[in-house]
Amino acid sequence: MIIDSLMIERAKQAARREGADVDHLPDTPEGIAEHLAKRDAQTVAKSLEEIADKKARYYFDNSLWSGDVELKFTFSDWKTDSQQNAEEAKRLGNQAFSIAKQLTQEDFNVALLGQAGVGKTSLALAIMYALQEKGKSVIFVSTMELLKLLQNKYDFPELARKIEDVKRSMVEADVVVLDDLGTEAGKKDGNVRSVHKDLQDFLYQIANARVDFANNQSRGSMIITSNNKGTELVRMYDPKLIDRIFTKNPEHQLSFENMKGVRNV
Repeated sequence: MIIDSLMIERAKQAARREGADVDHLPDTPEGIAEHLAKRDAQTVAKSLEEIADKKARYYFDNSLWSGDVELKFTFSDWKTDSQQNAEEAKRLGNQAFSIAKQLTQEDFNVALLGQAGVGKTSLALAIMYALQEKGKSVIFVSTMELLKLLQNKYDFPELARKIEDVKRSMVEADVVVLDDLGTEAGKKDGNVRSVHKDLQDFLYQIANARVDFANNQSRGSMIITSNNKGTELVRMYDPKLIDRIFTKNPEHQLSFENMKGVRNV
């Protein structure tokens, strides 16, 4: 009994040195050790959670918004009665909602295609924010704003740090929304034009980093919106880039071809 008492007292002294509340510790050395181990595990878990939250804020803060105006849109904002084709709007909303649920469990890329103003960006945002609510790290990138950033680096070398921050965020974030892919190239005489080389090179590096070649699967998810068809994007970009970011699964493609242009939906 004396030995046990000495062991308990020594264990409590050790616990006190580690900042433990010794008045509420178990009465055995083993119990004290288990208590401290559990406390340490909780401390580590909390630290890891704080690091993950800090990284998620860093990624989101590096988003590139059109006109530098942050956009917010959720599934509850998707009003089907604002569309001429309410049934199609409902179908697309349900498909996007289903995809968001799947993306909480698995990684894959998503494409939203159709003319301007039909709600592609809105549903892409709804998916993104739904995933953010579930703890996924996200970043939104307007391709037009990204192109401007890359072009301005020649006149403003100090932008190099910002570009690296955006690149790191696009590589590491769980979910990347790439908005209006192809719009930055424009058209000439009705024909699509190739995209600026700097943007091609930048996106190719991102796309490569987000593919697990060993297992032939995505690292995280990339959600793209575009006014162009997949066949047009292949002519505008390096086909290898499009192959990496454009989903081949029709269930992960949202086609807005039957929708009419309506803003603020």
